[in-house]
Amino acid sequence: MVILLRRTFSEEIKEELVKIPFGSRDEARSELLGFIKARGDFDVKKRQLVFSLHSFAASRRLLNLMKYISVPVVEIVVEKSHNIRKRFIKIMTEYSESFMQIDPFSDVALFVSFLRGLFLGGGSMTDPKHHYHLEINLFEEDVLLSTKKALKFFFNVNSGVVELPNTRKLYIKSIRDIMTFLEAIGIQEKLREIERIVTERRVISDVNRTVNFIEANAVRTAESTARQVKAIELIQRRMGLDKLPEDLRKVAFARLMNKELSLRELGKRLNLTKSQLYSKLKRIIKIAERFGDVK
Repeated sequence: MVILLRRTFSEEIKEELVKIPFGSRDEARSELLGFIKARGDFDVKKRQLVFSLHSFAASRRLLNLMKYISVPVVEIVVEKSHNIRKRFIKIMTEYSESFMQIDPFSDVALFVSFLRGLFLGGGSMTDPKHHYHLEINLFEEDVLLSTKKALKFFFNVNSGVVELPNTRKLYIKSIRDIMTFLEAIGIQEKLREIERIVTERRVISDVNRTVNFIEANAVRTAESTARQVKAIELIQRRMGLDKLPEDLRKVAFARLMNKELSLRELGKRLNLTKSQLYSKLKRIIKIAERFGDVK
């Protein structure tokens, strides 16, 4: 029996990143450095660099990247687990000081490649249908802060930092900043999907806001009408509507006979503006308050 697992939104993004051609050797080295900072561990005894990746797409990218810049692969191990989503691939290579001899923050092209390696190695993004959140695991505080600063400098992207017991994370919450980040590292196809989802969410939000406003307005109108009727009925019982001034008596009778009408609709029947009618009803309520509570 074959079980087909739906890929996560993050994995779909990484699948697109894998297809992006490598740039110069320096850009490729900068991307490798991104992988190292996100998922690289140094085995002191074997003097090996060990990458532990949960993403099969990221693993393919890393292997092709190492081949592109002639970095030998010592061993590849797929760790087994009862939960296939928790499996990860270990890729081992001999450590070299040359891996670290590049400054990814000195040039925008190098920084973009570095970001791509960071996201492939330790990044994830929540499906925007649910909410907006992108994050990258980064263990070294100085690298994290430099990345945050460079994101702002090169792309005007605002990011935050959170420290957890075993790691640190750089995160982006604004959908505008998330889309700028994805565009910078080379995402195009998924970006169009995200734009569509954002537009749909915005439309739904506007509709919900409008419906809520209409419902709230209907409640306020009903409560206001009920108060007006209560005031008129109280005056009718305590002093009689015929004791009201002629203009108020006319309004009082009209309201009692047309409880379902809005102020605008009732005003049209009485040849009064909404403001004029509201003013007369307020005067009626003031008179009624002499005899009791009309709230």
